[in-house]
Amino acid sequence: MDKIESKIMPAPPNTISSLRAGFDAVANQIAIILIPITIDLFFWLGPHLRVKSLVNGFINSLNIPAEINTTQSTEVIASSKEILQTAAEQFNLLSLLRTIPVGIPSLMAGRLPLQTPGGAPAFFDISNPFIVIGIVVGMIIIGLVIGCLYYILVGQIALQGKIDFKKIIKDWSWSSVQVLSLALALLLIFILISIPSSCAISAITFFGLPLGQFAIFLYIGLLFWLAFPLLFSAHGIFVNHNNALVSVQRSMMLIRMTLPSTSVFILSILVISEGLDILWRVPEETSWLTMVAVGGHAFITSALLAASFVYYRDADHWTQETLRMLKSQQKLPLKST
Repeated sequence: MDKIESKIMPAPPNTISSLRAGFDAVANQIAIILIPITIDLFFWLGPHLRVKSLVNGFINSLNIPAEINTTQSTEVIASSKEILQTAAEQFNLLSLLRTIPVGIPSLMAGRLPLQTPGGAPAFFDISNPFIVIGIVVGMIIIGLVIGCLYYILVGQIALQGKIDFKKIIKDWSWSSVQVLSLALALLLIFILISIPSSCAISAITFFGLPLGQFAIFLYIGLLFWLAFPLLFSAHGIFVNHNNALVSVQRSMMLIRMTLPSTSVFILSILVISEGLDILWRVPEETSWLTMVAVGGHAFITSALLAASFVYYRDADHWTQETLRMLKSQQKLPLKST
């Protein structure tokens, strides 16, 4: 009979213990929430940079070609114009400081408030497209770099229980370069997918609005399907000091091998985050009670981010140990008795 030597498999990652560790870490280092609180107050009470006149000028220049000037297409274009006008009214260029895949969580970046308890904030309308492009690029780069600092801090309190400023100074620049490379790669992938998809959706929409809506649904589903394996693509940069490419590879391997438990963990984070966001949006933007919502949102999102670092560390360790055991078993010679 042939026998293959076996080892005890490492324990898989646990959602409950990861969440508990994340909340405990932030509660013990509560000052960390001052970073998301500060950026939310800046989005809420600070100046607003708008592109209202630029967008309105673009909308006014749109003309419907005679060959597609049907009732249904006219309704679609009118609806699109209305959406663009509303977005131009509320959108604040400074909110681009809230970046992905790495960035500081923000409640106000999603709400885009137009009022404060002291009245309307200062609005600055920018009509020069080149200045707008420069501000957009600058805000994204600054947001990613500041987000790296925030991720390093949260990662340290989650995995080490303390903050090491010397290590922060040492790692910040390297991590920023890796995150910028990762963000650029993800942006290029998104553009390569979106350009042909948007053309296909536009063509399908002219055959009927329901078909266009179905095409949009398929497009969103495709994006989610492609994005799910990349959810931990940035974590390896901060936990294992991997470069961007290796971090993406380990994220894809981790999620493939821990799909059931990782799905539960991600679902738990979404339920907690989105569920409480309903509560945080209850106070009006003209009420100082919104300060409570900002503080609560900062604590919860920081704790969930800390939990994701704990979960990633455990899941990555389990994945790598499992792969090593499988490789070692394949190399073991068969022993007969």
